[in-house]
Amino acid sequence: MSAPTTPTPDQVIAMMRDKMGDTLPEWPGHLKDMAPDLLISTAMLSHGSVQRPGSTIPLKYRHLMAVAAALGRRQAACARSQARMALQEGATSDEVLDAVRIARHLIAVGVLDAAAPIFRDLAGGED
Repeated sequence: MSAPTTPTPDQVIAMMRDKMGDTLPEWPGHLKDMAPDLLISTAMLSHGSVQRPGSTIPLKYRHLMAVAAALGRRQAACARSQARMALQEGATSDEVLDAVRIARHLIAVGVLDAAAPIFRDLAGGED
């Protein structure tokens, strides 16, 4: 069994463009010339996570998970690209909207969790 061949920066950009179309973010084009090793290693991370061939989670759901995660990090371009890829894998508009709803819920709960010490202080009264 031979080791997989590392793609070139041009191949990485082409693969990304095939998957993302007009939602391809700006950063790959910058990295292609400035830091091709970073571009390639980032692509390899995707291949080992969202795009991992041996995953037990169907690709459509991995992209929906990535939509929610990207929204949680406030990465609009990434969320848009992942939504596009989820749709290409058969996700419905309602499924993408549910991923948005889940992300919104988790963000809101995170705010409430972060506010727990304030709630404790308020419940205990002012000093």
